[in-house]
Amino acid sequence: MVDREHERATLLDQLEQTVRHRVANVVVLRGEAGVGKTRLLHDFTEIAAGLYPEEELLVGYGQAMLNSLASDSFQAVRECLRSLALRADRSGSRDLLYRIADSFRQHAPDWIESVPVVGGILAAGIRTGQAVVESGKSSLNMNSQLDQLIRFVEGLTERGPLLLVLDDLHWADTATIDLLITMALRVEGPLMLVLAYRSDHLGAGENAETHPLRRAVFRLRRYRPSCAEIDLKRLSGQDTELLIRQASHQGTGPSLSARSVRQIVRLSAGNPLFAESLVQLGDHAVAAHARTPAQITAVLDERLSFLTSADQRLLETAALIGYSFEVEYLARLARLDIDDVYERLDALMQNHGLVRPADPRGQHDRYTIHHPLLAEVLRERGALNGPRWRRQHQKLMEILEDESPWDDELQVRAVAVALAAGRQEKTYDFAVTACRRQFVLGAVSKATELARIAVDADGTLEAYGLLAEYLAAEGDHVGAASACAAGLQWARSNSVEREREDAVRLWWARNLRMTNSWEECERLLEQLEATQAGPSEVLAETLMLRAEIALCGPVQDTGRCIELCDMVAAMSGNPELQSRAHGHRGLAHLAASDHASSEVWLIRAIEVARDRNHPYAEYEAVHWLSKKAMACLELDRAQQLLEELAHNSSISGVASESPWHLRDSSRVLALQGRVADGARVLARYFDASADHSLTQTVITLACQLRELEDLHGWQVGQSMLAELMAACDRDMVDPRRKEMLAGCLQVLSTHRPGWDPVHFSVENLNVTMAEAVAADAIFRFDVPDLASLRSVLSGKS
Repeated sequence: MVDREHERATLLDQLEQTVRHRVANVVVLRGEAGVGKTRLLHDFTEIAAGLYPEEELLVGYGQAMLNSLASDSFQAVRECLRSLALRADRSGSRDLLYRIADSFRQHAPDWIESVPVVGGILAAGIRTGQAVVESGKSSLNMNSQLDQLIRFVEGLTERGPLLLVLDDLHWADTATIDLLITMALRVEGPLMLVLAYRSDHLGAGENAETHPLRRAVFRLRRYRPSCAEIDLKRLSGQDTELLIRQASHQGTGPSLSARSVRQIVRLSAGNPLFAESLVQLGDHAVAAHARTPAQITAVLDERLSFLTSADQRLLETAALIGYSFEVEYLARLARLDIDDVYERLDALMQNHGLVRPADPRGQHDRYTIHHPLLAEVLRERGALNGPRWRRQHQKLMEILEDESPWDDELQVRAVAVALAAGRQEKTYDFAVTACRRQFVLGAVSKATELARIAVDADGTLEAYGLLAEYLAAEGDHVGAASACAAGLQWARSNSVEREREDAVRLWWARNLRMTNSWEECERLLEQLEATQAGPSEVLAETLMLRAEIALCGPVQDTGRCIELCDMVAAMSGNPELQSRAHGHRGLAHLAASDHASSEVWLIRAIEVARDRNHPYAEYEAVHWLSKKAMACLELDRAQQLLEELAHNSSISGVASESPWHLRDSSRVLALQGRVADGARVLARYFDASADHSLTQTVITLACQLRELEDLHGWQVGQSMLAELMAACDRDMVDPRRKEMLAGCLQVLSTHRPGWDPVHFSVENLNVTMAEAVAADAIFRFDVPDLASLRSVLSGKS
């Protein structure tokens, strides 16, 4: 076949640098569907696996795959880990395999069950993170899945070079991409990371503008400028003709006339997959296509038409299982002897090139369909016969239920299968279990998707409560409140335990408080208090909400806030709630201009969170102290605390989508006179934030400009605006975000001296008064008059 010599040479050169100079390298490879990306990566990994035997290079390849729920969370990473272990096992070097197993055991116990080879080696010892806890080995630091994997990779690179290739990331979910980008930015040892995706997939569809890969690539460009980018172009006419003649003459396709070769060169337009598919049609390609097809799927449909109806149905059934499918599952679904299935798959591979062997999953042999586009065509064809398609999914569900226990991948697959099988009850049960697990893994968007499926399958209070929890974690408090309301509406007609109903009502009240819906929130709090006969966790949560409202609600009452916080801390044993109570007491003292007491209680909030090893509570508590330092103009201290927050976020994953520390760092840097640095950091925050945070950021920027003007003069505020506009042009910000930020800056540039940021935002930036007031309160940190507080502190000094 036509070689991608230049691209392969680039990959091998990057690998050489990694191995010889023991440095980390990241390569981004992209190209349209069918352009040869996956083949190039397969060839590269095979070549790489045979290189550097003395350096003991480890090689892993993983591919994100599409099913009816899109890609499973971390599925591509799990595939890469399995490939890594299998290659080491096949190499015959027990040292390589035990190097991997030992790193899993020490650093990534929660990932062991994803890699059966390693699990088998460690079967007599520790298999999973849960087993660690149960075995009493409490000395092992149970970090987040993300941090475990980073430590695992760092552990491997300490002993030798590592190549990890992740393909088809256009189908990967946000959690997977965040994990890989974090790895790319944090690991400094001899790691070569290749991240590949279909560029055309990111350029179309309703999610194209918000695809997480867009921001990920921009982030790599900015923070790892050495990152190499390879755009896999279409073949030239000469190379396409060479590919066609090779495919025809080497037995993978029929003989072709010169006229057919010329026609296929024209029709394929340099796309290798398109060209090879047309070669399979032989001289029929000329008659079948008078002009270039609108979609490659038309060629694939015609290519399938040359198979027997039995082989077409077999491939449709294989695609039902997945892009990669288990041979045993296929045999049972097709009601064929498994040896006959192997024979037919071999014929489909040798004679038609439509499948290829894939790495096994545990004890299950697997094959992969020739191309994801072909798998999509096959699924669409199979779904046309609705009753048969549903029955096949029902049989597949029975097969999956026979396999126990399920790993994370099968948990998510089972939801899709039960959904397609029309089994509502099982869809609900599977979705609830899977969404809980995905949320624990940190895959919040996947958890939300699964929770929605559970709600659609059987809208119980439990399902609505889970959906509300995950929406709130994404920052969608309006959606979370609506989910709670729907769940409690369902509960009115169904028998529900009061504790479960109270929990959802608490979620509802908290999300209403986050949207400044004070009257509705008050009504719910009264209902909750009426159901409590005495002290309880529910009552403590209720009083905590009242304390927060006393501090930042429509009427500020710092004395009442302090009183309620003391009651909560005494009543609750929940460390997160205790930390929140101490923290809000500290905020109340700050709002009352009691600087010393504020310091005491904010530090106590951090100590409680740390003592109980609660990363989110610790992040919140340190963030409160940093805000207090900003309010008091302790700028050097504020910057140190914000750097600590950034470190904590990178380790735990907390606030990775909307990193408040970046937003606040911009404010501190500008107040220190480092206006250009502050502008660059704000541009980074705008790029890294979730969509729901952007409106608040714009209002906060307006408040920051007014603060700069008040403290350092009108010209400093104008300088900040100018630097932001320059950063918008200069920095690698997502184009859609860049356009939004540039538009807001243009509006903000029209403000005049003495302006009110809140009213200006409402009148000119298309935000509601509630949004503007909430953002202003966060900026002021609930201090009614920052100027007064700062003058008091200045007088004391």
